[in-house]
Amino acid sequence: MMSAPNYDEFDFPIELTTQPLPVVGICGLDTVNNAIHCNVWEAFNNIRKQNRPLVNFKLITPEHEFPTRKPKKSSYECYIPKGILKRNWMDKHMNHAPAVIIMFYDLDWNDPQWAEKQTECASRVKSLKLTLEGRHTKVALVLIQQEPPIPSGEEIIGGDKSLALIQECELNSKYLLLLPYNTSTADQMQGYVLNLQTTFHEMCIVYFNQLIRDVKSHKSTLIKTIHAYLFIRHTFKMAFYAEMKGEFLAAHKYYNQAYLLFSDIKMTHTNIHECKVVASYIMYKMVSLLFVLNQPRDAIQTFHSHVDKYKFKFGNELLLFEHHAWLSRQYAVFADLFESTIRNGLPASQARHPGFYYQQAAKHCINRRTARNSLCANVTAYPEPDPLQGSSTLDYYGQRPWRPGKLSAEPPDPKKERDGIQALQWLEKTRVDHSMIIIGHLGSAMAQFNTYRCPRMKKYLVIQMAEEYLSSRDYGKALTLMSHMLGDYKNEHWTRLVDDITRPALYCAFVTASVEEYLTLSLDTDKVSTLVNLTRVMNNEMPQAIQYTNHAHNLDELKILWIKNLAKSDNANIEVEMRSEHACVQVKTRLTVDEEAKYMLTVYLRSHFIEPVTFSSLSCTIGDSNLLVCTDLTLPPNQLVECSAEFIPLSCHINTEVTVSHVTLGLETAFRKLALKFMITKDPLKDLPLWRPIESKSDLEMSNIVPLHSVFIVPNTSEMSLDITHDNPALLLEWYPITIKLTNQSSHPLSSLSLVLTCPDSDNIDLCEDSQHVTNNDSTNNPAVAKFPLNRAIGELAPRQDGGEMGQGGQYETIVYVRCTATTPEGAAKLINVKVSYSSYSDPSVLLTKESAVKLNVTKPFDISSSFLSNSFEPISVFHSNEQILIQPLIQCVSPWSIVIEDTFISIPDSIDMKHETKCCLELCKGQAVTCIACVVIKEPRNLCLGVFTVKWRRKDSRLGTVTSCIELPRVDVLPLPIQLSLNLPAHGLVRTPMTICYTLYNYLNSIITVQVVMESSEAFIFSGYKQVVIKLVPDSGQEFKFKIYPQLSGLVALPGFKINLLSKHEGLTQQTIDDMLIRSIPSHIYVLPQPKGIESSQQAQLVMQV
Repeated sequence: MMSAPNYDEFDFPIELTTQPLPVVGICGLDTVNNAIHCNVWEAFNNIRKQNRPLVNFKLITPEHEFPTRKPKKSSYECYIPKGILKRNWMDKHMNHAPAVIIMFYDLDWNDPQWAEKQTECASRVKSLKLTLEGRHTKVALVLIQQEPPIPSGEEIIGGDKSLALIQECELNSKYLLLLPYNTSTADQMQGYVLNLQTTFHEMCIVYFNQLIRDVKSHKSTLIKTIHAYLFIRHTFKMAFYAEMKGEFLAAHKYYNQAYLLFSDIKMTHTNIHECKVVASYIMYKMVSLLFVLNQPRDAIQTFHSHVDKYKFKFGNELLLFEHHAWLSRQYAVFADLFESTIRNGLPASQARHPGFYYQQAAKHCINRRTARNSLCANVTAYPEPDPLQGSSTLDYYGQRPWRPGKLSAEPPDPKKERDGIQALQWLEKTRVDHSMIIIGHLGSAMAQFNTYRCPRMKKYLVIQMAEEYLSSRDYGKALTLMSHMLGDYKNEHWTRLVDDITRPALYCAFVTASVEEYLTLSLDTDKVSTLVNLTRVMNNEMPQAIQYTNHAHNLDELKILWIKNLAKSDNANIEVEMRSEHACVQVKTRLTVDEEAKYMLTVYLRSHFIEPVTFSSLSCTIGDSNLLVCTDLTLPPNQLVECSAEFIPLSCHINTEVTVSHVTLGLETAFRKLALKFMITKDPLKDLPLWRPIESKSDLEMSNIVPLHSVFIVPNTSEMSLDITHDNPALLLEWYPITIKLTNQSSHPLSSLSLVLTCPDSDNIDLCEDSQHVTNNDSTNNPAVAKFPLNRAIGELAPRQDGGEMGQGGQYETIVYVRCTATTPEGAAKLINVKVSYSSYSDPSVLLTKESAVKLNVTKPFDISSSFLSNSFEPISVFHSNEQILIQPLIQCVSPWSIVIEDTFISIPDSIDMKHETKCCLELCKGQAVTCIACVVIKEPRNLCLGVFTVKWRRKDSRLGTVTSCIELPRVDVLPLPIQLSLNLPAHGLVRTPMTICYTLYNYLNSIITVQVVMESSEAFIFSGYKQVVIKLVPDSGQEFKFKIYPQLSGLVALPGFKINLLSKHEGLTQQTIDDMLIRSIPSHIYVLPQPKGIESSQQAQLVMQV
C-alpha cells in the first residue's frame, strides 16, 4: 500500500526560515489560579508582538519534559557520521531546549514567613538544577514582590536576606532578580519586563558562548578526511549559535565556512541529493544574514555563485526532474527573501528586482515538466513495498528513505534503488501539478515587473501564463489573457506576435464555444479558413474543428455546447473592432469638397478573402452622425473597390472640423448580425505595419491613396439679415423688450422660417411674447409667461407671412419680452441665443441657419433700506409694545435709467396699528433718494416682522405698466412696556405767551406703582402746577399732569425737566427703565418764536392778572 509522504522535498523547513531566538523557560507561574502570575506572563507575551524580540519565552509547567540529553562520545576517531545535518536539531534549540530557565517565586523582604519560604524556594531551585544536570542551561531566580520597597536605612536587612537566599539556592549573585508588582507599579510592568528580557538575553549569550566552546573543542579532535560531514555540521552549529546570540557577522562567517567545506566532499549519485539540500539551507542562511546586514550586492553574488556551482550537478539521470525542481526552488526562495527585504526598505531597480528570479523559477519548473514527460512516461504503477515509507521521520535532511544513514562509499541495493526511483517518478507524474506551480511563479514575476514598470516583460509573462492555462485545460482563463495581449500587440503593430497568439486563442475560443471571441479571432487568422468558418457560425452551425494541442475532446459535447451558445440572444448582434493594418479587409477614407461645394465621402476597400464576399451594408460615422454609404456591397478578392456618398452637414457641424471616426461593414443572415467596425486614426504612421512584404499591384494602388479623414465645415453666405435691438442693462423684475428684425436679402423667397430662442442659464428668467399680457401688473401666474427655450415658426408668430415664407426684400419684426428675477454678477451677463432657420429656394431640402447672441446685464433699479425712530426722531434699537415707532424706508436709485415711483405702502400684520403713513410718488435719477414715513404702535410684546414695504415703479419712458417690488422689513423682538409717558405739546410757543402742556403717565403692569413726579425749574420758563408730587398708579390706568408754562427766551429752548422717581419695587421695572423711557418718549426742546412789537405790554398785564 502506498504511503502519502510529503513529496515536496525542496521546501525549506520552517525552523530554517524563522529567525532563531534563544528559548527562555518561565517556570513557577500559576497562570490559571493566580491573577498576578497571569498578568506577569501576559507582560512577557506582549514582547513577542514587538519587532525583533530578543528571546523566545516558553511557559514550563511542572509536567514538562526536557529533551533527552545525548551521551557524550569519548572519542570521534572511530565515529563515522551517517549524515550532515539532523532534522530535529534546529527545532530542538529553537523550541524545546531552553538556554535559560527562570524560576518565579512570590517573596517579599519583610514576609513574616521568610524562613519557611526561603527553604521552599531553595528546594525548587535545587530540584530544577537536578533536572538539568549535565546541561549548560542557566538557572535564575526572580522574586515577585508586592510590598513597597524597603525604607531608607533598612537596606542592610534586604541585603542579608538576599545573600542568604543566594547561598542556599547555590546561585550566582547576578542571577537573583526582583520584579515589583503592586498598584503603584502596575503601569511600569512593561518597563520592568523589558529590563528583565535584556538580562535574560545576556544569560543566553553566556550559554551559547559555552556551547560554541564545546563545539570548537569537539571539532579540534576531528579528522578532515574521515569526518567531512562532521566538519560541516559543527561549523553550522557554531553559526546557528552565533545567530541565536544576535551576532550576525560572526554567524555569516561560520555559515560561509560550512558552505566552503562542501568542496572537500566527493559527490556521487548517493550523496549528491543530501549535499545539494544542505548546501541550499546554508546558502539561505548566508543570504538572509547579508540582507539583514544591508549588503544586498553580496547577497545576490552569493546566490549566483551557489547556483553556478550546482546547476550542472544533475545526480541520477533518471531523476533529472528533481534537479530542475531544486533549481526552481532556489530561485523562488531567493526571490521571496529579496521581496521581503525590499518591503522592509531595501531599494531595487528595473535591472535587478525579484521578478527576474521568479521568472527563472518558472523556467526551471518548465524544464522539470519536460524532464518528467520524457522520464516518467512509462511509469504505470507505484512499487510495493513502499520505498518511501518513513520519509517524514528521517534523521537527516536530504537523505533517501530507502537507504537512510548509508555512507556514500557503501554500494546501494540495486532493487531498492530501482524501486525508489520508480516511486519518485510515479509521484512526479501523478502528484505534481506543474502548471499551477509555473503559473504561481509567473504571477509573482508579473507583479514585480508591473511594480518596476517593465510592460513588455509583463506582457511576455502573460503570454507564458496563458500557455500554461492552456496546457492545464483552463481554456477560459487562457482565452482571456490572450485576448488582452492581442489588443496590446495590435496597438503596437507586432504583426508576427499577433499571428502567433491568434491560433492558440482561436483554439481556446473553439473548445469553449465563445461565439463573439471566435468570430473576432477568426478574422485575424489564416484567410483560407476564415470565410468558411464565418459562414458556418453566421448560419448557427458549429465551425470546423481546430487541432492545436494533443488534448482529446468529445466533438458531440462540443457541438451541443456550440448550439447552446449560438442560441443565446447576446450573440445575435456582435460588433467586432478591426484595425485596417491587420484585418481581412483594408479600408481607407477621403472626405473632400467638390466644385459645387458638396461634401463627398469616398471609401476605398480591399478584401483579403480568397472568395468574393457580400456585405449587407457599408456605413461611416462622421462626427456625431452616421452616413449610410451603400448596401449589398460585394468585394472581390484582392481588388480595390471605391464607394462614394454625399455628406450633408448638420447645423451643429458649422464652423467645426468633422472627422471620420470609423467605418462599419455589416454581415447579416437570418440568425445573426455581425458588424466589422474599422477604427480610423488621424496618425498615418499607425496604419503602417512594422515590416512590409513585396507589394502586388493592388497593394500599390491601395498604398498610393492618401487618406483624408477630416474637413472643416464652412457656413454658406447668409441670405438672411438678423438685427437685434435692446437697451442694456435690464432692470430687475421689469419686462424687458428685445426687438428682433429679419430681412430677406436674397433674390428669391425663403421658406420654412422658424425662430428659436435659448438661454443656457434659464433658471431666473421668464419669457413672454404678447405685450398685452406684460402690461398686466399681476403677471406672476399669467399663462402667457413661459420659460426658455422658445421655438416658433414665423408663420405661427406672424400670420401675415404666407405659410412661413418671406418674399424677396421682405421683412419680419417681433418683440420678445424677458423678465429677470435675479441680477447678474459684475462682469457677467445673461446670454440669450437667437437662431433663425430657413430653407433656400435653390435647395429646399437643406436647412440653413442664422445665429446671433444677446448679452444681457441685469441690475437693480434701486436699493431700499429702513430705519426706525422714536417720537423724538431719535434712532432706536429696542422696541416696546404700546409705544409709537416711526418706520422710515429710504429708496436710493441705482438704475442708469430714470424711474418713476408710482406708489409706496407698508403692509403690516394685525398685531400692529398704523397711526399715520406718507406716500412717495416722484421721478428719480441715478444717485437720487426719497424717503417716506409711517407711525405704528405694536400691540403685543413678541418676536414679529414689522411688515412688507412695497414699491410700484416703472421706467420713465415705459408704457408696459408698473413693476411691483417688495422688501420684507426686519423681524424684531418687542419688549413689554411697564410704564409709558406721553406729552401733549403745542407745535411751537411764543415768548411771554402762556401755553398749556399735559404729561400723561400710564401703568401697564398688574400691580400698583408708587412714583414721585418732579418738575424741575428752568431759567427759560415760568410754569404753574405741581412741582413735586407722589402718586399711586393702579393697573391699566393713567394720570395726567397739566402745566401752564410762560416762555422767557426765544429759539430752540429746552423744556423744564420732567422726572419720575420709582418708589416701589416691581419685577421688570427699574429706575433705569423709567429714565430710558423718558428720554425716548418725550421731546426735550420746543421752538419759541419772538413776540411781535406792540403786543408785549398787554400780554404782561394779562399774565400779572392771571397770577
